Amino acid sequence: MRSVILAVMLPFQALAQSGDTPSAADRYAAACKAEVGPLPAFSCADGVPVPILVNGQVPDAYVPQMTCDRPGLLSNDIGLSNPPSDGQCVPHSRILDLSTPEMQVSVMCRQKRIRAADSMDFDEIDVIAHNPGTGATCWFMARGEPVDGSRVPAPTDGLQGVWSPPEDVVADGCGSCHDNDPFMYSPFVGQVWGHVPTNPLGLYYHVDAGVGFADWPATQIAPRDSTCTGCHRIGVAETCNSLTRLMTGKTPPEGADPLALAWPLSHAMPPEHGLSPAAWSVTHAASADALLACCANPDMPQCNASQIPGARP
Repeated sequence: MRSVILAVMLPFQALAQSGDTPSAADRYAAACKAEVGPLPAFSCADGVPVPILVNGQVPDAYVPQMTCDRPGLLSNDIGLSNPPSDGQCVPHSRILDLSTPEMQVSVMCRQKRIRAADSMDFDEIDVIAHNPGTGATCWFMARGEPVDGSRVPAPTDGLQGVWSPPEDVVADGCGSCHDNDPFMYSPFVGQVWGHVPTNPLGLYYHVDAGVGFADWPATQIAPRDSTCTGCHRIGVAETCNSLTRLMTGKTPPEGADPLALAWPLSHAMPPEHGLSPAAWSVTHAASADALLACCANPDMPQCNASQIPGARP
């Protein structure tokens, strides 16, 4: 642990000796490089496209505000100026796994407006970098009108240029949805889940470097006899609230077509459960209701609230 602290401090000492004060972006990039690892430059062209299907088929054409089987759950209007996005069923987003034996790294090159399948222009590029040995996790975001995804510089080499300031990432609040785990399942992402690293019950904390990531939620709940927490943790922000509602048929997702609203896609958790509506209700309905109750009042004794473990330096 002492070696990690020294590795974080050395770049700051070098800047201090040169008479410069490290910016928040420099501090964060250096801390992430030390606590998670050096990230590579990459191309979104190497990512796997996330399908957009309608009634189980690729549609003849994609049009703005269309509906689909597995719409994205994260609003595509976030971070866009006028005109707004083309809806929740925009094709040709790509996911790229840059993991190594020492770290897990997931990249989402996100399309919010309809473009050609081979376009390397993206509205947002997001990187989640996670050290499974300690739980250290870093978040990087690039937004533009558009962002060139053909050659994306390594975020741990410095956040100048394409990468948003870390303060903007903090304000975006990614940790409210990723309140239990770095890598979140959704029906949209689940179509290419084999290309996403997973560590649902591992150590987890946010590298901060004095920027504000440590203010993101870090508490889990574990109601007794829950069929949900046997597979993954439940955080006190959105996994026990809006995501529980979306995944258990209580709230229909924006952009859902008739197939998405019908059984079994209407109940996306557990993934590929293969249960009848009656069997799902007997097995999981009470657990979902308990999560919603604990989200409203996590201090109730039956919620068993505790801090998510992580080997913070």
